[in-house]
Amino acid sequence: MRKYLLAGLGLFISASSLAADLGVGPAPAPVTPSWTGLYIGVHAGAAWQSTPTWRFVDPSGFFVPTDVTSSNGGGSTLGAVGGIQGGYNWQFAPAWVVGIEGDISWTSLSDHRTVAPLTIIPGGGAAFPGTAMAMSANTEWLSSVRGRLGFTGWFNNTMLYATGGVAWAGIEDAAQTTIVSAVIGPEISFTRAFNTTKNGWVLGGGGEWMATPNILIRAEYLYYHINNATTATAEESPPILLPIIQPNYSWASYNVQVFRIAGSYKF
Repeated sequence: MRKYLLAGLGLFISASSLAADLGVGPAPAPVTPSWTGLYIGVHAGAAWQSTPTWRFVDPSGFFVPTDVTSSNGGGSTLGAVGGIQGGYNWQFAPAWVVGIEGDISWTSLSDHRTVAPLTIIPGGGAAFPGTAMAMSANTEWLSSVRGRLGFTGWFNNTMLYATGGVAWAGIEDAAQTTIVSAVIGPEISFTRAFNTTKNGWVLGGGGEWMATPNILIRAEYLYYHINNATTATAEESPPILLPIIQPNYSWASYNVQVFRIAGSYKF
């Protein structure tokens, strides 16, 4: 028995010596992925625009002021978003990441509402046949600059994060009031359309997966509040009833919710 033990010990010593001669050492420790770096990418998803009451007012007092709500054919609308994003992450602790990101998204959000017929105050608030009023607000793009704070302690290659910052929106507002009356003669149209850039704020969060040291894939939710309080006076064509009737239109602030998927390349 002693002979076999001595033989086994000799084989072990020989194998260890051979491994040392060949430069074979212990397995290297696993490399922890780093989130630090500049990145740029693209995103796409869905958006939901929710707008509270708009308002139609005739300062002359001929038409009754009207709240233009979702019951008039709008109030909330679904659409698509797509765009680009870029930013920088800094992993300042083993499990924490802080960063800044800017993005721009093109959208297909359109809210259109119609009231017909309009009500006139003379005659005890009777409906005025042949009248109609339409208002719309189309969000053409959204943009933001946001800070991000992420935590990677639960999954080695996945970051859960919260984000928030300042936001902007490109909005096309339009309104039209039409009067068709045999007494007046030709159809009269009061119209106004204009593009504005409004600001607001955005908050959200999501999860990002480091598929490779350079490829980042995420899913995120963003909530935008846009300060779109705007009032405009319509222009009449042909100018028959000026200055008797000069309708004013007011668009209220609104919210946009976005869910999107994004892919980025980290340099």
